[in-house]
Amino acid sequence: MQLPFGVIEGDLLEIQFSSADYSIATVLAAIREHLDKLEEMEVVFLGAETDLPEGNAPVFKPVAIKAIFQYAGSLDTKTTLERAYRVVWQGIVSTFPGETDWAASKQAFGHYVVSQADLIRARSETSG
Repeated sequence: MQLPFGVIEGDLLEIQFSSADYSIATVLAAIREHLDKLEEMEVVFLGAETDLPEGNAPVFKPVAIKAIFQYAGSLDTKTTLERAYRVVWQGIVSTFPGETDWAASKQAFGHYVVSQADLIRARSETSG
């Protein structure tokens, strides 16, 4: 099975997301939605992280979000982690907000980006 947004190495599964599409809260909600299934499969959620851009970066630049899982069982590791990958994506689909909520969230984020840009502009004008 090809994992378009994930990698299996040994007993570890890393699933990658982008903050352009999802927030860390969305990813964690999706994992929480099916955490019981993952535990039954003996797949342990090790944590999630976001990349930190180096140096000055635009406020709106998307960053990578990674969720890491480890298989702690004794069955076929690859097959189990492939199944875990599908379970997490089922969680993404089942917890993702509807179009109205999504649009409101994107609008609020747009206002946040504009506010950040205004703050950076004001700081550069006063320090220049």
